[in-house]
Amino acid sequence: MRLTAQGQQQITGMVIDVKGQPVEGANIYITGTLDGASSDKAGKFSFATTQKGTVILGASYIGYKDFRLTAPVDQMGQLKIVLQPSEKALEEVVVRASTFSLGKSRTLEKLDALDVVMTGSSNGDIYGALMSLPGTQKVGEDGKLYIRGGDNRETQTFIDGMHVLSPYSITAQDMPARGRFSPFLFQGINFSLGGYESEFGQALSAVLPMDTKDVAGSTKAGINFSPLSAGGGGSVAFRKSSLSANVNFTDLTLYNKVLPDRYSWKKPYQSLSAEAQYKTAVGARGVFKLYTAYDRTAFIRTFADTLDHVPQRDFRLQQDNYYLNATLKTKTRHNTHLFFGAAGSYVDNRYDNARFQRDSYHQNEQELHLKARLEKNIMPGYRLSTGMEAYLRGYRAVYHDTLQQRLQDQQVNYQLYAAFVDNQVRLLPGLYANASGRMEYAQFSSAWNFSPRVSLNYLANRFQVSAIWGRYYQMPDNSVLVAPHENMQQSVASHYILGASYEYKGRLIKAETYYKQYDQLELLQQQVYHANGYGKSTGFDVYFSDESSVPHLKYNVSYSYNDAARLYRDFPVMSTPLFASRHNARMSGKYYFPALKTYAGVTATYASGRPYRDPNRDGYINAVDKDYFSLDANLTFLISKQVILYTSCGNITGRQNTYGYRYAPSPDATGVYQGAPVMASRNNFFYIGVFISLKSSSAYDVSSF
Repeated sequence: MRLTAQGQQQITGMVIDVKGQPVEGANIYITGTLDGASSDKAGKFSFATTQKGTVILGASYIGYKDFRLTAPVDQMGQLKIVLQPSEKALEEVVVRASTFSLGKSRTLEKLDALDVVMTGSSNGDIYGALMSLPGTQKVGEDGKLYIRGGDNRETQTFIDGMHVLSPYSITAQDMPARGRFSPFLFQGINFSLGGYESEFGQALSAVLPMDTKDVAGSTKAGINFSPLSAGGGGSVAFRKSSLSANVNFTDLTLYNKVLPDRYSWKKPYQSLSAEAQYKTAVGARGVFKLYTAYDRTAFIRTFADTLDHVPQRDFRLQQDNYYLNATLKTKTRHNTHLFFGAAGSYVDNRYDNARFQRDSYHQNEQELHLKARLEKNIMPGYRLSTGMEAYLRGYRAVYHDTLQQRLQDQQVNYQLYAAFVDNQVRLLPGLYANASGRMEYAQFSSAWNFSPRVSLNYLANRFQVSAIWGRYYQMPDNSVLVAPHENMQQSVASHYILGASYEYKGRLIKAETYYKQYDQLELLQQQVYHANGYGKSTGFDVYFSDESSVPHLKYNVSYSYNDAARLYRDFPVMSTPLFASRHNARMSGKYYFPALKTYAGVTATYASGRPYRDPNRDGYINAVDKDYFSLDANLTFLISKQVILYTSCGNITGRQNTYGYRYAPSPDATGVYQGAPVMASRNNFFYIGVFISLKSSSAYDVSSF
């Protein structure tokens, strides 16, 4: 062990396999910190740390079991780490063809939340970070996930296996939404772009399951503040349990005064978000988690719909968003894994001066999700997973005019019940198959739907090739169910996916082609919705990441091509959806400057122009907007062991991106439909924040549970 001039301690060693051969590209790190390095061609590694006392050193690499060493840090000089080969677990290989994993990933194992925060375009938002991956499409005016030609509601979020009804914060028109949840809450993020397990339903395009951390092992607390927000949180650890809480308040008043946007605010955007979680061990094999989150958002924006000739009004929005999630995971003496979960969501939106001054619109929706699951290895090479779940949902929308007369009162309540079974089989060494099915009963249509799903995966050392076919159902949107409709059914999408990936010493190249066929989409015909819509989406994604070629540098490059068309909603003809762009390309990287103790992250995003409708031209979707480009960056300064300064800038070049055009509903006196471009509220967004750990050994745990 060697002490550096700054009092740091140097950890060095070598990583080899059981044959004594060096392992290049292995991740070696101290858990819960940023301290770590990758092994070089000779398997050697070296890094400095400011940690004291006993720490947990980890090492991981694809195809090998994770290595853990708990020891005093001053005894970690000249380590010899021998990685043991691992047999791929069935659940690990069969359903991963179209999935990007953060946290549990073999290649991104140690820096899960930090990978999110330090992605140049994320601004600390999980959904913003995921948009740097292939298959996502840039829809800058709302900030939500649009996957492979699918609408944003076709991607669903799950926490610890339980559904989240409203995972985004609400914003004003043309302001991008953010995810409600702190990235530090999760230990694993698996983002599936299609072909997902039968456990997950009610999603036509993609699912985002996120697993919260297990019981906290230490008590910690921290605070954070910036010109636009302040917050704090921490955890109290008990012998077999922990209690955590986190509160953040955001107010854009000061920010808007210094850097005004295009809007006129009577009361700038404000939000209060709070999270709490209790986790406890149950017996020797179980974990119980109780998680709750609350968000309150409010603002008043003064504006006029000049294109619709609607007079100026003070549009006031207030949202209360509640979420409660309770899960129990346990394992019997016979290695049967059991899961029980319940989650409740309630979202209440109030809009005053919604269309005219003194009118009001009140909307609320709620959901109760119940699930039970069993998993067991029946025999070597065969794993069974089965379970059932229920969704109980309600929705109501009430509109009062300027005289406070109730002109609209729409509501709907319905249930959906499902059972699923998943069979994972090892056919031959390296060859895995999955055959699964999901049966659903939709109470609103009194209809049964069956979703068969099949996949075949072949793994040869570092190479993997996969083929997936599956059918997926999803209920129509509540706004459709409360509108006049006839013979409505669940919408259906069939996925055809063929992909291959190759990992080599910290580098990953991945390519996938897909075809999605939609049917039974909602289609408005003569002011009545029918399930007569249909569509398709086809394309391919290419992804390359490298974290070993250049010391301290991680980067990835991706390109996606998509060709989508639909006949749905009020479309009179088959057309490209307004959110779909044909070409999307991204390059993202982050570099650590050891001498400055600084991380730098940069993301460049390009999207070809999106289609829109110009009523002054012939045809329906008959025009294409200009291309989108944004260069985003962040800097993270490790000022001390407990203090971090985080800065970011979105769209550094200040490019004025547009997202199509809006037009007046009727022509003017000259016969021309007047229009205006759809633009974000501001071209740039700057952020600077300080994170201080009051007790933890790592400042990055300030907002974590």
